[in-house]
Parts: sequence; structure tokens; C-alpha cells
Amino acid sequence: MDSVTMNGETIACSGGCRAVIDTGTSLLAGPPSGISNINSYIGASDGTISCSAMSSLPNIVFTINGIEYPLPVSAYITDAAPLSLRLKHWDCTEAQIHK
Repeated sequence: MDSVTMNGETIACSGGCRAVIDTGTSLLAGPPSGISNINSYIGASDGTISCSAMSSLPNIVFTINGIEYPLPVSAYITDAAPLSLRLKHWDCTEAQIHK
């Protein structure tokens, strides 16, 4: 993967990194630093995020081999529970970021 960006700002994989694409899951997993950067960028505070903020949240853009794959907020905020402690997602219904 080349990079992960939000609003044109690189938030993870600066300079490239290894990645696995698993089409069998709808959850995102990543290193703590990358997830922390996303939390910070979307304004998560103390593990929570306001559902009313959804309309102003940016896409997360994964660039792979020079091709950008945008992930809209509707794809990374969900009401599903995490499958493990290593998987991350943002839950608007409970307004919590699960760690």
C-alpha cells in the first residue's frame, strides 16, 4: 500500500507499507499508530464520536499501486460489534470507538 490519507493528508503508511486486503470482512484492522491517527483526525475524544458529525467526516483513502480507493464515512462507521480486540471500527449507535 502506498498510503492512507484523509483530506489529502497522509495519516498512515507514509512511504508505503505492507497490507492485506480481506474481502471476507467489513471491519478495518491496522497498527495502533494508524488507528490512533484516524481517531485524532475524525475528532474522536476519549473513545467516543458524535453521530451528528457523520456528515462532515472525510473519506479514508487507501492508495494501492497509485490507485486511490476512497472509503466513505458510511463504510467506516457502523453499528456492528468488533470481532476481536485487534479490529477497529467506529460505532455511531453507541457513539464509541472500540479498542
